[in-house]
Amino acid sequence: MKSSGFVYSCLFLVFLSFLAAVPVLAQSGSTSALTGRITDTTGAVLPGVSVTVTSVATNQTRTVLSAEDGVYRIPLLEPGAYRVRFSEAGFKTADVMSITLPVTETVALDQIMAVGAPTEEVTVEAVAETLQTATSTLGTTVTGSTISNLPLSARNFTAVLGMSAGVAVDVSNGTSFGRGTLNMSVNGANPEKNNFQMDGVAINNAAGNNNADDNGLYTGITVANPDSIQEFKIQTSTYDASYGRNPGANVNVVTKSGTNELHGTRSCPTWLQRLRLRQDCAHNWHRKWKFES
Repeated sequence: MKSSGFVYSCLFLVFLSFLAAVPVLAQSGSTSALTGRITDTTGAVLPGVSVTVTSVATNQTRTVLSAEDGVYRIPLLEPGAYRVRFSEAGFKTADVMSITLPVTETVALDQIMAVGAPTEEVTVEAVAETLQTATSTLGTTVTGSTISNLPLSARNFTAVLGMSAGVAVDVSNGTSFGRGTLNMSVNGANPEKNNFQMDGVAINNAAGNNNADDNGLYTGITVANPDSIQEFKIQTSTYDASYGRNPGANVNVVTKSGTNELHGTRSCPTWLQRLRLRQDCAHNWHRKWKFES
C-alpha cells in the first residue's frame, strides 16, 4: 500500500510539472522580435552601433549593440508600432520613425550609416519596408481593426481563421452568440492537433480532447471579446520548435494593453437590425408578388 501511494504521489507531481511547463513553453508566443545588419556606405559591417527601439504606445525603450558582424537582435518585444534609432560615434544618427512588429514575427530592418557627426540626423519619415527573412514560417496575421470591421455573427474571432491558406473550418453557427467556436483542420491534420495561446498562455481545451468548440460537458477554448483583441496570427507550417506541443496550427492571440492615451470602443449591433430588416422586406416583397400575380 505504501509503495502504491508513493507511485501515485510521483505521478501526481509529474502531472503538475506538465501543467506548469505548458505556459513556460509559450512565453514567447505573444511577442515579436527585430533584427538586421548595420553597414556603412561602402558595405562594411559596423559593430558596436547602439540600436534603440521605442514603443509608440508606451514610450518604453530597449537598447542593444550590434555584434562583430554588424548584426543586432532585439527579442521579446510587444507587438505594435515602434521607432528605431541607430547611433554611433563618427556617423550620422539614423531614425526610423515607424515600423510595425506583428505577433510571433521576427522583422528584419537593415540600416546604412553615413559618415558624419552624431548630432546630424537622418530621419526616415515613411513607414519602413520590412521583410520577414529570419524565419520560413507560413501563416496569416489578422489585426484588431480587421476583426472589428468584419460582421462576426457570433462575436467570435475563430470565424476568421478560415481566411488563411490550408485551413478548413466548420460552418459557423450564428445562433451561438459569444460562443460558436469553430474547429479547424490545418493542412489535413485533425482539429485536436492545433495549439491555441492567448498572451503567451495556453488556452487549449485539454479536458475535451483538445477540441476548440464546446464538447459535451467541457467548454472549448477561451473566446476574447473582439474589441479587446489587438491582433492574432495563425501559423500553419514550418514554425520553430519553441512552440512544440502539437503538430497542427499555432494560433497566437494578443489582447490590447495599456498605452499613454485614454482610449476605448463603443459598439452597437446595428448590422443585426439591418439583417432583420432585410429579411422582413424580402418577406413582404414575396407576399406582394404572390398577391399581384
